[in-house]
Amino acid sequence: MTMIPPKVTIVILTWNNKDDTIECLDSLRALTYPNFDIVLVDNGSTDGSLSYISARYPDVAIVANEKNLGFAEGNNVGITYALAKGTEYVLILNNDTVAEPGFLDALMEVAESDPRIGIIGPKIVYYHNPAKIWSTGGRINLFTGVSTNIRDNDSHESCQGVKIVDYVSGCALLIKTEAIQRVGLFDKDYFLYLEDSDLSFRAHLQGYLSIVNCDTTIRHKAGASSSIVRDSIYYYFARNSLLFLKKNGSWYHYPTGIPSILARYGARFMWNLARGNRVRCRYILTGIKDYIKGNYGGIQL
Repeated sequence: MTMIPPKVTIVILTWNNKDDTIECLDSLRALTYPNFDIVLVDNGSTDGSLSYISARYPDVAIVANEKNLGFAEGNNVGITYALAKGTEYVLILNNDTVAEPGFLDALMEVAESDPRIGIIGPKIVYYHNPAKIWSTGGRINLFTGVSTNIRDNDSHESCQGVKIVDYVSGCALLIKTEAIQRVGLFDKDYFLYLEDSDLSFRAHLQGYLSIVNCDTTIRHKAGASSSIVRDSIYYYFARNSLLFLKKNGSWYHYPTGIPSILARYGARFMWNLARGNRVRCRYILTGIKDYIKGNYGGIQL
């Protein structure tokens, strides 16, 4: 009797980025993993992409949000939809990625090999330069308040095998349903950026491992999504770095973590001020002010 492999639901969040979404969906048509479906969550697009995509991909379930809920809550909508359908795994996948046919098979083989594995991702390389790594997961340092991608810009060959990491990038993040039920969804307070670090951190507290399988890859158009939000990334990283430390740090991390974050964004403020980029300066200041005021979620300028 042939065993049916675990069901995987791929959740793709899109917002006004039709061409990249189409290339991503086309690449998923070639996946060799035999038991998956796709949920496309539209985050309030205004460019007409939703009607075009729904007509082109009738087999893709579409959930349309009335407004932009951000990366965290937008994906939560898709995850909730997937769980209601009885999926065993959820794969969060950026719409500006291109998948290799066997990458999901490789992820699932490792995910099923150890019950301690809650979250797993592939090696992510640059779309326009696949010989260079964009991310093989990341490290978290609460004493400095820094979350960084591992091996960014290293050669493709520099990372092989399966690695334990502090967090898996939300660009391509496979999580077990069991882990979601114990750990919870993305924290919508972040809205955009560092919600993936937060999810992996909370999973570790529940005893789960975060893993990257460097023997399988996807290509990522790094910057394609962030170019849409442009300079507001300075707001989200300044605010969310402090928020992450607040939510996940202990008292002994604060004396070094908070000054480190403030010094880092203070330096970026001065650098942009010297170059006349007052928009970025405003975003940095507003991000820090909103953290102090407890204003989370999407930016409100």
